[in-house]
Amino acid sequence: MKVKQAGKRIVACMAAATAFAFPAAAHAQEAVHYPAGKSLFDAQCAVCHQAGGKGQDGLAPPLTDYPGRYAAAEAGRAQLIATLLHGMFGEIEVHDKRYNFKMPSFASASDDDIAHVLNYVVFDLNARHGDARPFTAADIRAARAKQMDGTAVHAQRAVVIKGLGL
Repeated sequence: MKVKQAGKRIVACMAAATAFAFPAAAHAQEAVHYPAGKSLFDAQCAVCHQAGGKGQDGLAPPLTDYPGRYAAAEAGRAQLIATLLHGMFGEIEVHDKRYNFKMPSFASASDDDIAHVLNYVVFDLNARHGDARPFTAADIRAARAKQMDGTAVHAQRAVVIKGLGL
């Protein structure tokens, strides 16, 4: 009986040591709530925004802060959807860094796919997302009715940023 207890203690200690030494591995499965969105992000968005949405200096902004803040406000939600549907052209500033990037349109993606990617970005990449609710295919479908181009999305972003105090 004592041997079994000692064995259980060793296993418990090894598990604790592994979790301490490799904290990311201990929470890797827990961290992703939107795996379909992560797969799409990794295949389509990470080329520019990098793995985990960390961004590339001068090219593509990080997606680890602002999207979570946007998603808690209707105007911000509309901006996120419009950016994916219509792309965005022109210089932007995020945390005192400038990015000049031509974000492509992903209008050819399904409503479900766009909702999945937005949910991954907002809820898995952003620690702060306030009272944001998940995006649905119906949200994307409704936004498709508003015709815009990348320049208009850029202009709308300036208004949204100011309104959110960012």
